[in-house]
Amino acid sequence: MEIHVVAVPWSSHETQIRQICEAVFTVELGTPISWNAEDYTASYVLALSEAGQPVGCVRLLPSGQIDRLAVLESNRRYGVGLRLLRSAIEEAKNLGCSRVHLDAPVGASSVYNRAGFLPVGREFNVDNTFLQTLEIVLPMPFQAAGNIAKPVLRAQEVETDPPAELLNFHGESACLDGLHKCLAEAIRNVRIHSQLLDHTFFDNLRIVDDLSRFVRRGPPVTLKILLHSSRLVVSRGHRLLELARRLDGKIEIRCVSPEYAHDQQSCVLWDLRGYWLLPDYREYEALANLYDPIRTHNLWERFSYLWSHSSADQELRLLRL
Repeated sequence: MEIHVVAVPWSSHETQIRQICEAVFTVELGTPISWNAEDYTASYVLALSEAGQPVGCVRLLPSGQIDRLAVLESNRRYGVGLRLLRSAIEEAKNLGCSRVHLDAPVGASSVYNRAGFLPVGREFNVDNTFLQTLEIVLPMPFQAAGNIAKPVLRAQEVETDPPAELLNFHGESACLDGLHKCLAEAIRNVRIHSQLLDHTFFDNLRIVDDLSRFVRRGPPVTLKILLHSSRLVVSRGHRLLELARRLDGKIEIRCVSPEYAHDQQSCVLWDLRGYWLLPDYREYEALANLYDPIRTHNLWERFSYLWSHSSADQELRLLRL
């Protein structure tokens, strides 16, 4: 299905936007929208079918808040929602926003993660629905003054950090290669969060060897792993658990308390510098950045928060006896 997305003003497309939102929010979800003055200052992105019919929309407020993401039921599963989000992000850049943010239901953040959104802060409850704030910190536009000469840097003054480039990996093999590449960057600290310590990635011999070499460097390296449940992992056997048993004290594994175990993503973080992220553990679509301290810090905070609501699991204790 060919879809076109375009930024439109509320004033000229009010009818189409209302039709989409009312079909999705009012009729389908039973949550009527309160139209207000913000609509007149907001930017909307409209998705159009090949025939020019509106099939989806999303709203961007001047503050950078994104909401009212709606796609008609017959047009879902074609990536329309992701196209709308990416277009809204580009529109926010054009408007000079420093960040974009939204509140998404816990457990329903896959499409947002694919667009580059990362969790910020703690989950919160609104009308018996648990929500999580997600955000993207946008690059600040820079224009040098015309009368200022560009500085000339000597070779030794050039930054040695890798470029902040978003990498995308599609398919099992590419995701594994990406994870291997990312682990080669780790120096002191690695954090892994995976619901069931995904066998495809973390039971892979090459990845386990990468982590083994990392922890054998000796102190002060740390490797912390968060699971949602250990029972299936232990029953199936796992190379990484066996490595943790052999190197007792070098690898720490915990299970998140059930009331906080909502994340569908798997992630690997290192040194507060870079990340490898699988937005939905059920799909082999990953993204990574070898040097993005801001987003990595946000993910690290989320990991630390879940770590504070986790504990050593009895199944894992028995494994080490």
